[in-house]
Amino acid sequence: MKPILRKIDTGYNYSFSVREDVGPYLYNHWHFHPEVELTLIRKGVGMRLVGDSMEPFSDGDLILLGSNLPHLWRSDPEYFDCNESLHVEAVAIHFMEDFWGSSFLELPELKGIKEVLYKAQRGIKVLGKTQQKISALMDRMPKAKDAERLTLLLNMLNKIYSSEEHQLLSSVGFDKAYDHGDTDNINKIYNYTLEHFQEKICIHELAAIAHVSPNSFCRYFKSRTMKTYWQFLLEVRIGYACKLLSENKISVSQICFSCGFNNLSNFNRQFKEKIGLTPSGYLKEHAKIIRAI
Repeated sequence: MKPILRKIDTGYNYSFSVREDVGPYLYNHWHFHPEVELTLIRKGVGMRLVGDSMEPFSDGDLILLGSNLPHLWRSDPEYFDCNESLHVEAVAIHFMEDFWGSSFLELPELKGIKEVLYKAQRGIKVLGKTQQKISALMDRMPKAKDAERLTLLLNMLNKIYSSEEHQLLSSVGFDKAYDHGDTDNINKIYNYTLEHFQEKICIHELAAIAHVSPNSFCRYFKSRTMKTYWQFLLEVRIGYACKLLSENKISVSQICFSCGFNNLSNFNRQFKEKIGLTPSGYLKEHAKIIRAI
């Protein structure tokens, strides 16, 4: 499995690709491609990695990714259990930055869109009412033809520029430090972690996956991802804890052990350091938000 580069088919007689995905789970390989990508997750939950950012995703996740920015969406474990009641739906648009011509983005009217594409090098998560407006346009894209495709795309990019309802995902230094040629081993490490984060993870197993010595593994991982492995593992566990807390089906102590923590006090401390709230506080805040909707 070598997801170093994913090829994107633009389709017959079109300058950029619009694709609808409906299936049991999402494409879950750490990969990159030269095309800019705008993806809407209509239905599905799991973990999203963009550069050195890791967050849970759910229905409505709307992300703009710059050229060659490594990423993956991995559906939650239950999606891989042949559960017929679960499936995912997504719409993805892929386009080269210069597909409309090398001088098009130099037009003064498109200064904002050029800025958005520059920011997308770190990944942009679209939020709030802007997310709702763009999602409605994304739903029109698969059936759009001729010039309507172009006008819809420009409209969506302009809405991102015109709104403050978005956040950047990856850190500033990630792309400068990341080695795109080493994606295969990083993909294997990410997949292993996402499959085993609820268990005790041994550094020797990770080193064997990466084909480096145990003493070299931590330095190897940080040099390619801009964070230590243990920071990454903590983010995976905390992200999954947030998902379980939002579902509010099991107790905080059960969530603690379900996420791979070995004691409740450590879980509470690590969660508060990362999220700014205790798990119980997060649960209360989430309940307030749900009641307000």
